Amino acid sequence: MKIRPALLHLFFLILSAQASAESIYCDQCGNRIKEGASYIISESKIYCDHECYEKSLPKCAVCGDPVKAGYVSEGKNYCSEKCLSTTWESCSLCGKKVNKGVHLGSKNGMFYCSDCAEKPICSGCGLPNDCFVLPDGRNICSKCQSSAVTSLRGSTEIIREVRKIMKEELDIFTDHEIKYRLVDKNELKKLSGQSEMELGLFQHEEWKNTEIITKKKLGIKIGEEKNIIMSDSFTIFILTSLPAEKFSDIAAHELAHDWLERYYPNIRDKVIIEGWAEYAASLVNSFFGREYLNEQKKYNEHPVYGNGYRILSKIAEKGGKGKVIEFLKEKNSEE
Repeated sequence: MKIRPALLHLFFLILSAQASAESIYCDQCGNRIKEGASYIISESKIYCDHECYEKSLPKCAVCGDPVKAGYVSEGKNYCSEKCLSTTWESCSLCGKKVNKGVHLGSKNGMFYCSDCAEKPICSGCGLPNDCFVLPDGRNICSKCQSSAVTSLRGSTEIIREVRKIMKEELDIFTDHEIKYRLVDKNELKKLSGQSEMELGLFQHEEWKNTEIITKKKLGIKIGEEKNIIMSDSFTIFILTSLPAEKFSDIAAHELAHDWLERYYPNIRDKVIIEGWAEYAASLVNSFFGREYLNEQKKYNEHPVYGNGYRILSKIAEKGGKGKVIEFLKEKNSEE
């Protein structure tokens, strides 16, 4: 918001000392000013009295009073800072109206005053706030902490609910068993091998076991037979102490990875892989009416997660989820 002081409407009071033969008219009301009467000149215009002069002044956009000296903001006049301040944004955290601050995520994102914007960032909602410090060093605000998922039982219930919705409502599912684990920041970082903080991880491990079968005849060994046994293990790791709605979002994201690996395993482009997982999670969010989580995805500046989501969302605009699946099939056949 650009604010500048309004120009002072200076005026000069002219007293006619003697009658003048020249006729003078008020530029506001049009009446002739009597000879010898006083009048006002302001910015090369003549006014017969104070009332006409004030009628010529711009009106305050808030209270309607004449603006003799005040402020101009976005083409509107304000008679005082008190009136001007009513147009300022309120800080999302402290509620104070200020003319300077930041919008987080986008120009339409939540607004914070300069002081509140400097507060610690909550690892749950990603917003500045007064936070508690978790054992692994993360910050969490009181709102996120009130619904934080900290037990295996609680996390399993959420993941199973999400998996059911993805199967029954979205037709995005696999039928193999998946194990679930809650981990802290340090363990998840070690598992993922990433330098930046991950919120979840899908892991598929394969084992090849060789079974030796001894062949005997009349108790005498006559040979051996090798039997190769393949086994799989699927595990989803999710960061502990995430608020329940965010936990659900991450669960859907990781389950989408499981689905993609099962049906389109040749895709190697991380932007597409993560973009699909974010898009699938957005469908679950929409099912629950949690569009605010999708807004965060839309304005996420991360080159992989944010860009990937925007690419697949753009494809979905042309034909919904079916169009996205067609795109994945093409990518899978190309690689």
